[in-house]
Amino acid sequence: MKIPSTGSLTPVSARRGLAVVAALSATAFVLTGCAPAGSASSGAEGDSVIKIGYISPVTGAYAGFSDGDAYMLGVVREQFADGIDIDGTNYSVEILDRDSGSDPAKAGELAQQLITTDKVDLLLATSTPETVNPVIAQCEANATPCLTTLAPWQAVVFGGGFSADKPMAWSHHYFFGIEGFAGVEPSAWDQVETNKKVGVLWPNDADGGAFRDPATGYTPFAEEAGYTIVDPGAYENGNQDFTAIISKFKAEGVEVITGVPTPPDFVTFWTQAAQQGFKPKVATIGKALFFPATVPSIPNDLGDGLAFTTWWGPTFPYESSFDGTTPEQWISNFEASPDGADLTWNQATPENESLFEVASAALQASGNPQDKAAVNKAFDTINMMTLAGTVDFTTGPLQGVATIPTAVGQWQKTSAGEWEWVVIENSKIPNLPVERSIEPLN
Repeated sequence: MKIPSTGSLTPVSARRGLAVVAALSATAFVLTGCAPAGSASSGAEGDSVIKIGYISPVTGAYAGFSDGDAYMLGVVREQFADGIDIDGTNYSVEILDRDSGSDPAKAGELAQQLITTDKVDLLLATSTPETVNPVIAQCEANATPCLTTLAPWQAVVFGGGFSADKPMAWSHHYFFGIEGFAGVEPSAWDQVETNKKVGVLWPNDADGGAFRDPATGYTPFAEEAGYTIVDPGAYENGNQDFTAIISKFKAEGVEVITGVPTPPDFVTFWTQAAQQGFKPKVATIGKALFFPATVPSIPNDLGDGLAFTTWWGPTFPYESSFDGTTPEQWISNFEASPDGADLTWNQATPENESLFEVASAALQASGNPQDKAAVNKAFDTINMMTLAGTVDFTTGPLQGVATIPTAVGQWQKTSAGEWEWVVIENSKIPNLPVERSIEPLN
């Protein structure tokens, strides 16, 4: 899949390369109709209605994670159009979707409102600890079942004050953790001859704190693989001057870069790095490079050759529990839909859809979807294939945590002037096709 070099986003058919896009859309619908979020469902009222809250960053710094949600919610709405049959009772389903604005304080406020005012039976949240963690905090405080994704699990668990001895009581989270980055990125670095010095971009936020932790963070993985971490220290999101960090990397002879910066921060860093003569051989960047809008926005084609951890694309061996849709079919359907007309698919949207797949399975397994304790307990039994891959809460690293495997992709600019990314490392997903080895930056 390709992206025009101008940075404009146009739908294209799936091909050998994989791609993701960050754009912006907002939606507020109920599953059984097209009324605004929070309005009454067109289904029956009272005990036969299941209310599901859904919080995502539709606007703000992390809006790219939710740009396909209008289409996704339409698919979910269709799946639940006839309700859910549970132990002989048909329940209509109402979804109340809310925009966190990429703001932790707002995410927490919305979660509290959904629980105490809207009386939801279940809360779902997605995309970075800035949205996920405040929602989990409210669910834990108010004994409400919670299901979340799209944030490193260590940043969610440890960043939320939980541990093996103090697990989440009302929340379940699935996504890859730091091992999803550090467990595959060294395999990509190994494909290029370097001095094995790795400069890191770990901001002063929940992700950065989790990655920096000396015991549970990134460094032990890198060191075990024979690499040395060069950490210039935390920086604030929105930083406009990375000179001190770049100078540290140059002085230490860094030849590999990794990190989890926001898209604007990485564009600033990478542009200034080129201006100041810092040219590493390999760069594997999480978060910022999930979205291809970042790559064309870097001047002078400096995005060519940048790599990143990936978890989904048209050739990934997954299928939806709703209707058996594969990633390739999902992409085709999305691009042919009115909601996808001005967008290219991104790998976050199917992860968001899988929240509803897992939620549906747990609600049915509970026997009583309005018994919050029963719903919460039902999540512990989940082990199922979804559009986003297998979600297995029976064997997670910690109670309430399930992990998904990752691969590594690399951005390249085609001879036609378009951007695409290809899989270059698949050690954790061996049945995922690899197109080529990683190519060095210089």
